Amino acid sequence: MNMIKLLKVGKVYHSRPALKRVDLGIENGTMLTIFGPNGAGKTTLLKILAGIMSPSEGRVIYSPELSRHGDVRGSISYLGHKNSLYNELTVLENINFVFRLFGRKNGKEVIEMTLREFGLWERRRDPVRELSQGMKRRLAVAKGFITDSRIFIFDEPFTGLDLRWRDTMLSRIRELKAKRKTTIICTHLLEEGYELGDIFAFFHRGSLLFLKRRDEIGLDEIKERFRLLEEPGR
Repeated sequence: MNMIKLLKVGKVYHSRPALKRVDLGIENGTMLTIFGPNGAGKTTLLKILAGIMSPSEGRVIYSPELSRHGDVRGSISYLGHKNSLYNELTVLENINFVFRLFGRKNGKEVIEMTLREFGLWERRRDPVRELSQGMKRRLAVAKGFITDSRIFIFDEPFTGLDLRWRDTMLSRIRELKAKRKTTIICTHLLEEGYELGDIFAFFHRGSLLFLKRRDEIGLDEIKERFRLLEEPGR
């Protein structure tokens, strides 16, 4: 069953196409890794999938279990390039706000565990404005994981994290995979993206070049696709 399905979806910015009539189905319980060079339309695609951007053409169809309660965004956890934090609130207030927004209850233990895991528990009473950029990114990541959403969408989730926290992030995404959470991840880290994915999509200049399962494509072929696209004149 498809959790999200795109039918001929396109997006135009200032007369320039960012996505070109994309057909794509996201199956329940699978992890989709999206690859492609800069400017391929990946971020635009993820925002449309998350329901925070409308396409210029085509249809986005959500499964009944996502849409039965109205706004599908309440079933989707989205981590984009921006941290989307409230700088005047404390670390704990930011986390509590998201926890309640997604309708979760009795979260004291979950919140403490998550903040400790990302090295933020000792800063829980500090306003976000006092955090370093690295800490803000870790808080944005932690905020996404406490939602227990039906779908998780990550746009370059390892960006802004040093090696230690990158490993923590990778472990958390592996847990989502083990739990069969529907997950969509876009990353320029090819090895990590290939390890995590069940299905792989490759975009270039707004077009979906291919959609293949793990047994249909290897990491070396994906690397070769990138190499060919980097050649002059491509």
